[in-house]
Amino acid sequence: MRTLICNVSRCIAATLLLSCAGQVPPGGGPEDFEPPEIVSVYPAPFTTSYDDTKIVLEFSEYVNRPSVNESIFISPAVGSLEFDWSGKEVEISFSQVLRKNTTYVVNVGTDVKDTRRGNRMAQAFALAFSTGDSIDRGAIEGMVYPSVAGKPVTGVMMFAYKLDGMDPDTLDPSTLQPDYITQTGQDGRFFFRHVSIGPYRVFAVRDEYRDLLYDPETDEYAVLQNDVMLTETDTLAAGLVMRLARQDTTAPRLVEIRTVHQSLLTLGFSEGLDSACATNQAVQIVDTSDGSALGVRSLVFKLPQRKELFVLTDRQEGGKGYRTIVSGLRDSVGLPISPIADRLTFEGSGIADTVRPALSGLTFADSTKNMEIDPVLFVYFSEPVTEVGWELLVQFRDTVGPVSFKARWLGHALELRPRNLLTGNMWYTVSVNTGILLDFAGNKGKDTVLSYRFQTIDTERLSGIEGIVVDRAESDTSGLIVLTARDADRKSAIPRQVSVARSGPFVFDRLLEGRYVLEAFRDRNNNGMYDAGSARPFSVSERFTVHADTLRLRARWPIEGVVLQLR
Repeated sequence: MRTLICNVSRCIAATLLLSCAGQVPPGGGPEDFEPPEIVSVYPAPFTTSYDDTKIVLEFSEYVNRPSVNESIFISPAVGSLEFDWSGKEVEISFSQVLRKNTTYVVNVGTDVKDTRRGNRMAQAFALAFSTGDSIDRGAIEGMVYPSVAGKPVTGVMMFAYKLDGMDPDTLDPSTLQPDYITQTGQDGRFFFRHVSIGPYRVFAVRDEYRDLLYDPETDEYAVLQNDVMLTETDTLAAGLVMRLARQDTTAPRLVEIRTVHQSLLTLGFSEGLDSACATNQAVQIVDTSDGSALGVRSLVFKLPQRKELFVLTDRQEGGKGYRTIVSGLRDSVGLPISPIADRLTFEGSGIADTVRPALSGLTFADSTKNMEIDPVLFVYFSEPVTEVGWELLVQFRDTVGPVSFKARWLGHALELRPRNLLTGNMWYTVSVNTGILLDFAGNKGKDTVLSYRFQTIDTERLSGIEGIVVDRAESDTSGLIVLTARDADRKSAIPRQVSVARSGPFVFDRLLEGRYVLEAFRDRNNNGMYDAGSARPFSVSERFTVHADTLRLRARWPIEGVVLQLR
């Protein structure tokens, strides 16, 4: 007998439905925005003592057949599948004999599309039946969040591995296919239904190759904060949260050397590096003919990307061959320079440095509006310069007079911070006297003053969020709790962060009116960033939470009483 499904999830009648139409839908009619659904199945949901070799699915409308073929996942595996289509109905035959006393779950993923408009199924569909006399009752459910706010999370593959009888440290999702499979729905939610009792490790994988394996660097992945345990008395693991990331396993490489003049090189790298590693000992330069060293006087990363490194050297000999070797430099996740791409040769420059240092830009464009009232500003120069008195180099003024600020030299840049909050809806001017600049060869900048203006935000448009964060965990409680308020509409806006040491109150002030997503994570390693863990070798992610509601902030009407709970 066949079973009709209403609203994808519940059985309402038993009847045999026959269909003989082709896949092409009739033309005309209103535009289709409805997602396809499964309206009929064989066997009936929760059938026991099942001894057939096929299942039958019928959809509410004509669907793209290849999308169905690629979205059927049966757990445990039943070998290769044979698809026999008739109109909206497909009969799926197994190539292997089913195991005895086993619950099988047929998952139909959300990549199934209709033929008229390409609408995808809104949620994954699960059909459970058993070759024994009972159906497994275990369930795992939760939410997957994107690596970048706003990125779709529909159709992400969910892998569940049962850990019974295996050493979890040997589990490698890049070589072993999962025991249970499903996909996320349109909102990132996932559900594993009718899984057996026991311990599980769950991964989210954006499976680009559709091979049911995790491919590092190609696939985004997510891991949980802990493995899952289902027992006879606790068959549901709910409220799980996961955030996608891309595992960086590629070591940074030295890819380019450019001679600027006889005392300055720039080294180019394949990715941004950690500036804390840039000591003079990180770069060695030797004469390729006799092995003698060329002195390195200073290293300065080019901000903000840190993919280029200024190297100030002793005077090079024009036309002579040199070899540069880098060591001790690392990328943002701690990977060292690749040992097969840590050196390059170059020809020394005999050109004296006669080029004036210049202003190359600021962190804001001239006449920028809606600047924060507590900005951190950067002034960038064309090359490393000597640390002249910044009081003569930079002036910071509003429409009335000078603004008091702090400054810090960063090699080829100057960081500026106002000592007090700026006035709202006020125009400010940052002026740079480039005639004060002096590079390491003694060249002075052009005697001119360049000015950049910005207007601060109208503080009448600001609001805030107040509440408490509660960490309910009894372990894994080291590190600060970092809270983030992210503007849901202004994607370019920099998220605001505050940190607290433990459960308790928090405050976000001076937020621009709008819609905000509120998040928190326990910064286990105190690096100030959320760490997603690792799929292989396995390490758990830092614990995080996302407030269930998007908060609507009205100007001058802060929201109070918000509660964020870490589990």
